[in-house]
Amino acid sequence: MVKEATLAVRTRAVCMIEAGIFINKVAKVVGVSVRTIRRWLLRSKSGEPLQNRRGRGRKTSVTMVPKVVIAKTIGKKMKSTRVISQNLKSKGFSISHVTVHSYLRKNLKVRPYKPQVQPKLTEKQRTARIKFCNERKNWSIDSWRRVLFSDESSFEVFHTPDKQNDRVWAKSSSNVPPTEKVKFPGKIMVWGVMSHRALSHLHIIPKGQTVTSEYYVEVILKQSLIPSMLRTRDSGTILERKLLLERSKAIFQQDGAPAHTSKRSQEWLKNNMPGFWTKDIWPPNSPDLNPIENLWAILQTKLDSMERATNLKMLEKQLILAWKEISPETLEKLIAGMPSRINKCLKLNGDYIGK
Repeated sequence: MVKEATLAVRTRAVCMIEAGIFINKVAKVVGVSVRTIRRWLLRSKSGEPLQNRRGRGRKTSVTMVPKVVIAKTIGKKMKSTRVISQNLKSKGFSISHVTVHSYLRKNLKVRPYKPQVQPKLTEKQRTARIKFCNERKNWSIDSWRRVLFSDESSFEVFHTPDKQNDRVWAKSSSNVPPTEKVKFPGKIMVWGVMSHRALSHLHIIPKGQTVTSEYYVEVILKQSLIPSMLRTRDSGTILERKLLLERSKAIFQQDGAPAHTSKRSQEWLKNNMPGFWTKDIWPPNSPDLNPIENLWAILQTKLDSMERATNLKMLEKQLILAWKEISPETLEKLIAGMPSRINKCLKLNGDYIGK
């Protein structure tokens, strides 16, 4: 779309012509065609204003009844432009989905968004979230830098990338290679810890292994968490440096999975960690308050940029490589966002805040 010249530019062009400057030179100086300059001159000589009139251009073909129908769809689910168009056609108004889209964007100034899928919170869970956030609403970023956030997540072979971002520019759909998807893709479950400056090694949970309280304590906590906690280097790679510069101030976080909240796990953490949030502190059903959830999404994006894994062994290698490539700046940014998460949760009265 060509940008319209401002009134100042038009007035300047007319004044230059009246001062005796050749029209070709004026057109070159102001960056418009000679024909446009001549049109401005005619307007000036006839006494018409140089600026364009409002409301000029093509008028919408949408009549009053369709306007009302379209306007009533705003904020409602399952109302794509095609659905709205079909609804209008059933009422005798032949309006294409393209016209509906144009009217919504240009006239009603709205945009299409996908409804976000989020956990359903009970009143008890919402109350627990409010309590947790209220107790930490005055925490500084330095306070949040003491927390070690942990979690498990799964990644699958033949992962289908985010459809919103997976685009191929081509002259026709026949030139776009298909994205293959298997019916039952293999999966790998992993566990990890993040701080504001470093990561634990990514623990790969063996295929078929259930994370029981015994496995969680004996393998994950003792063999993955503790070695990460005992690091002595202040610098180095993200898998070599200390999780925290002051280990004695650490607060270990985990969600409410049965293996985490078992008596055995809680007792072990009490005896072996400087500090940790017991099962009564971290609110249930609250992945949105845990920044490591964002880290898993970043990890998946890194995997999507690699060659597509076709087997579990290949996926495991890619996971370990992508985990190493997480930057300290990314971790710091995620932790620095915690005060905002807490405040947003309180503002929403304990409701889900999104990712």
